[in-house]
Formats: sequence, structure tokens, C-alpha cells
Amino acid sequence: METFPITFLPDNQTIEAEAGETVQDVASRGKIHINASCGGEGVCGRCVVELRAGSVLASAGLYLSDEDFAKGIRLACRAKVSGPATLFIPLESRADASFFKKAAQAEEVLTVSNPDPMVGQTCLILDPPTPDDNRSDLDRVNSALAETGIYDADIDLSAMRSMPSVLRKSDFKVTVSIFRELALQKPETPDFSRIVAFETTMGDDNYYGLAVDVGTTSVWVRLINLATGEVKPSVGDLNGQISFGEDVISRIVYAGRKDGLKRLQTRVIDTINRLLERYEDAFPGYRKKTFLMTVSGNTTMAHLLVGLDPKNIRLSPYVPLASTWPSVRASFLGINVEPHTVMKIFPSVSSYVGGDIVAGVLASGLYKREELTLFIDVGTNGEIVIGNQDWMTCAACSAGPAFEGGGVRCGMRAAPGAIESFLYEPANKRHHLGVIGGVSPSGVCGSGLINIVAEFFRGGVLSKQGKFVEGSSPLIREGEDGLEYVLAPADLSAGGHDVVITEIDIENLIRAKGAMYSGYQTLLESVGLEMGDIEKVIIAGGFGRSLNIENAIAIGLLPYMPVDRFAYIGNSSLTGSTLAALSGTMWRQAFEIKEKMTNFELSDTPGYMDRYIASQFIPHTDASLFGQ
Repeated sequence: METFPITFLPDNQTIEAEAGETVQDVASRGKIHINASCGGEGVCGRCVVELRAGSVLASAGLYLSDEDFAKGIRLACRAKVSGPATLFIPLESRADASFFKKAAQAEEVLTVSNPDPMVGQTCLILDPPTPDDNRSDLDRVNSALAETGIYDADIDLSAMRSMPSVLRKSDFKVTVSIFRELALQKPETPDFSRIVAFETTMGDDNYYGLAVDVGTTSVWVRLINLATGEVKPSVGDLNGQISFGEDVISRIVYAGRKDGLKRLQTRVIDTINRLLERYEDAFPGYRKKTFLMTVSGNTTMAHLLVGLDPKNIRLSPYVPLASTWPSVRASFLGINVEPHTVMKIFPSVSSYVGGDIVAGVLASGLYKREELTLFIDVGTNGEIVIGNQDWMTCAACSAGPAFEGGGVRCGMRAAPGAIESFLYEPANKRHHLGVIGGVSPSGVCGSGLINIVAEFFRGGVLSKQGKFVEGSSPLIREGEDGLEYVLAPADLSAGGHDVVITEIDIENLIRAKGAMYSGYQTLLESVGLEMGDIEKVIIAGGFGRSLNIENAIAIGLLPYMPVDRFAYIGNSSLTGSTLAALSGTMWRQAFEIKEKMTNFELSDTPGYMDRYIASQFIPHTDASLFGQ
């Protein structure tokens, strides 16, 4: 098959592509990200590129105007290679990872007072073999371990292979690394011990674990000294899978394509390996002494990480392949650690309430609180948990991508150029924009969309139905998809086009916030409670970092209650994973949390759709729920 060079700017990377291959697939092979909320199905219109030279086979289609097409604008998932070409990827189509540095700098220091990790080290001084004592090396080690209280330990083959040489190099004075496989289903059953490594040193208080949060959008890693309990600063990056779709459903669909599952697994493994490299400068050689990796993520991400087909997650009756996972050798999956590193994956509750939520509940302490608490992880697939130390219920809400800038005409992630804050002056009908990075605006992120809608509603620009009020502002105009409001004209924007918010954008936000709010109501009413019974609200996830609580209440996303009842706890999934790495007690608690949580499939729960329809107004059809 004939091939042609395709150059991507501003990366200045050239990739050989076959005729007929889509630009999106070519970029993906080169690990160049182009936004594609729909996973390349051609239904989101976000994978915009600009043809600078050469040609590709494409048509304007539904998402491009004739004017834009004439300027060389193309959709990467629909443009096919037909010859040499140079394509520019504009800011709004790119993934900006700069916020990961800010998030890592702002994180709190996590400490555990009494660490008891699942991996420990024991120093042994053994009697060397003699003609009168020619027991095997392993019998000699197990006999010495028994004297420390560790009986019938198993041993990894890799550790067994190194044992003879290590024992003799160290004159039979060694450090033995032992992994404890916790007995979880039968508490009376003793933990199972396994020797995973031998070292010639006699314990130097430096052996490590890794806590990992595999999110749909991002991946975070944190290095932990298991001997001292010291937690190192976390590092994060965009999950490389986002080139194949920005939500779990699009990833599941892509996994069903030829080689799709393998590509998705490779991408997330590559992301983890890139993050592990960042610790090498500060802690050279740390991977040789890393024995444990605890991983949290939603149910789909767990399947894709280990390379298992997630297709049944999206098919009724929504059954995952597994909700608990066996111990896995991280190196077996392609992660660049030693063979002795054991991976433990958090258990899931259901297809759409995953290990990240179990880890979040662990981190929040909800499971031991007396007050009735609402835990929210807001995102494309918003998860909610309601309960306290006595009981917990949970559900997943199909909120859609609006909270992350998806499904919005000028939507984008929270990155430089995104409109994040907004102030409207009704008296003179003017507005003021706050843009991340202090640069010219490129689009609107999810938190910015909430702030804009709240301000418009207060200022009389929007009706309760989410429609623009005629004559309320000179910046309202008729657009391609109906009425729209001009936030920034083309000459003031970064992309050279008007940045607008449309009534369709607002409708998508109302649907998303309605899915969340009706979810709270349904869970509460299913156990005989009301919204007013909630005493505490805990918000988790990256989206919550920039969420204006008062504005989120004003549009009906959050329940109406005093602001001091809300708390933000950041990346609770990573925090929970860190706690589990530091403490076998916490890992055991994660399984108790899973068993304690009762999952509701909202679509099958009586009354949910009625509550959802009632929530499709600003803030709600029942004004009394919001103090009106």
C-alpha cells in the first residue's frame, strides 16, 4: 500500500501514513493527541485540524461551515490520507497538561500515623551450610522466618532464582521482602505470606510502594516510602487513551474494534511508565526496591488496564467481567518495574461505581462518619454515595461530558485559554471574563459554563427554562444552532473565531446537572429520606477544584444548604490508593466498604425519570427545594 508523509504542527512530527487512513488514526499512532469525545465516530465535531499544505479527502459534513472548510478546517476522524500533507492542531483540539503541575503543587501532605503495609522487610542472619547441616537454602530461610512469627511462607520463582547467589554474597546475612496476601472473605483465616525478593543489605529503611489513580481523563502516581510512611509529591498526566474517546462508553466501543483493546491497554501502560520516569532523578533506582502498587480506577479502566474486554459493562444487565481482582505482577502488564512488584487493584461495586469511588469513600472517611453524608465525584459519569457509618447507598449518573467541556460549541478542558470565571452586570449589560493563564480566550471549561449560566440566570438573561430572554443583552444573536451569546469576538479570541455559548450548550448543562440532582433525590427517597436530611456534602475529583459552590447551587447541581456544609477533598481516588499502600488495614477496609455499599441502577429505579424531568429547569421546577 502506498504511504505518504503527514506532518503535524506545532509538534513538527512527521508520520508515514497509508492512503485511506484517517488523520485521527495517524496522529494516534504517533501518540499525538487530538480531542475526540466520541472516539472517532464523527458525532462530536471536536477533532478540528487545519490543513496547511497538501491535501486530504474530506467534506464539510454536519460540523463545518462552508466558510471554515474553505479555510482548510477539517475533522481529523473524517479526513483521509490521499497524499503528503501538513496539518496544524489548534489549541482547542489539543490536550494541555499544564494543570497537572499546579495540582501537584497544591496537594496536601498525606500522613498515616501507624503504617502497616502489605509488604514488609525482615533481616535474617542465617547459619551457613556445613557438612553437618546441609539443609536446602529455602528450608534454612523458612526456619529463620518461623522464629520471627512468619510460618509456611511461599516464594516467588524470581526470588528463588536469586536466593543462592544473594545468600552467599552476603555471607548469609540478608534482607527478605515479604508480601502479605490478606485474607478478606474469612476474617479468621490467617494472612498468606510470600517471599518476593532477597537483598544483600541489612535493611536501609528505603523500600517503596506506588499508589496509582487511573482516571478516564488523567492518570496520577504517588511514590511512598513504605518503611517510613513518607509520601512523595504525586505526578500526573493525561490518560493516553483519550485519543480514542473521552468517556467510558466510547472506550468500550473502541475496545471492540480490531486491535482496539490492545491499543487502549498500551496507551494507559505507556502513561504510567512516563510518570514512573519522573521519579528517577530524585530517587534513582527506586524501582528495584518497589514492591507494591495499589491501583484505583473505575470499572472500565480496571478492565482496560489488565487487558480484559469490557463490552458487557454497557449491555443490560450491565455485568462486569470482575469486581474484585487477583494480585497481578505489574511487570507482566508491561509496567516498567521489577518482577517482584505486586499490583493490587481496588474492588468495584458495579459496572459504573468503580474502585475509584471505593477509594474515595475510604479517603473521605464517610464509612465512619455519624452524620448523613453525600459524597459526589462529578464528571462525565458522575458517581454519588449517600450514607454514614451504619449504611451506604450508591449510584452512577450519566451526566454526559458538559462538566468537562464536552458537548459544548466552544467547550474545552480547564487549561490555559479556558474561560473559568464570569461576572455579569445587569445594569449596563456588560460582562467580565476570567481566563485560565491570563491569555486570550479559546473556549469555555465546565466550571466556567456553570458560572456563566448562574450569572445569566441571576441577571435576567436566561429564563427558568434555560432560554435567552429577548432584549436582555445586545450580545445575544441568531447563530447556526439558534440563539447564542458572544462571550468574546473573533478579534479578541485566541483562535480567531467568536467564542460563544448557545442555548444548546445550556440545555446540555441542564441535562447534566439534572442527572446528578435527581440521582441524589432518588437515592435519598429510596431509603425514606429527603434532601433536607443531608448534614454534609463531600465533593471529590479534579472538576470540584474550581467549582463555585454558590453558583452550582444556583443552577441546581448541588443541594440547597449552607456553604459551610460542603467540603472539597481533591483526588480522593489517589488518596484512597495511597492509604491502602501504606496500610493493610486500610486495604481490608476497602473491601468492607465495597460489601457495605448498596448499588442502585437509577434507570431501573421507580420515580427516577420523573425526578429527572422535574430537574430540567434552573434551578428546578420545585422552587421550594432551593429556598424560593
